Amino acid sequence: MLFRPKRPVDAEEWEWLLAGFKWLEREFPELDANRRLALPTDAFFPPLATTGAERGEGLMAQVKAIAGIADWPVRLIPVQAKRRGPINAVTALQHGKGAAGTFRLVRTDEGLPFAEIRYSVEQLDNASGLVATFAHEISHYLLHMRTTPFPGGDEIEELFTDLTAVWLGFGIFLGNNARYSGHVDEGGGRGWFVSGWQGYLGERMLMTALTLSEMLAGRDPNAADAYLKSYLSSDVRMARRYASKADLRGQIEAIDLADYGA
Repeated sequence: MLFRPKRPVDAEEWEWLLAGFKWLEREFPELDANRRLALPTDAFFPPLATTGAERGEGLMAQVKAIAGIADWPVRLIPVQAKRRGPINAVTALQHGKGAAGTFRLVRTDEGLPFAEIRYSVEQLDNASGLVATFAHEISHYLLHMRTTPFPGGDEIEELFTDLTAVWLGFGIFLGNNARYSGHVDEGGGRGWFVSGWQGYLGERMLMTALTLSEMLAGRDPNAADAYLKSYLSSDVRMARRYASKADLRGQIEAIDLADYGA
């Protein structure tokens, strides 16, 4: 077919995204039925009057409510980074390339599970980035409650956790904060330029995942345009053009999750 829209990612990546959504829909049907796209607006994130750690708690409560797990217990542990030259909210908790927080599943004396999540206090000055961090960490929480292996297995857990966060509705936040850069003013004419990545999936993969997630939910992914960096909006439009010519549900049904160890 002449002038067929270009696929935004390669064939294997495309199928893995669809396999991931197939697994998530089957594993968490109650959450799937109520998924929504979180926007950086007061409707989703009412202004918080608190500061410091209390602000972190309030933002986590908002993230959990959007994800549909408002009553899941979480213990937040803010971490103060020690400055030794250039540093930023991501490197403060670097447990792997792109890490901006840490997750640990803990159990009470009665054996009940809860999440212990650490984050850098520096991210309190960047609410959008902290939402992305919290969305990723609560996605770890969700995946630890699974009953079957997810596509690709534990070796790609961080990648699949990003995909889960997009599926839960936080694709705008993960996309906008995947790549960062800026100047850190130390005062007295001193400062540092910092840049790098937060998260694990690349920007094109995140935007393709956002597009597919929204289309599978019966929504127009272009609704995200106004809230995305301009070049990310282009990625969404590219993915939408290709996906609109595809039988997404048919492709999903044709995927055998056993081929992915799921």
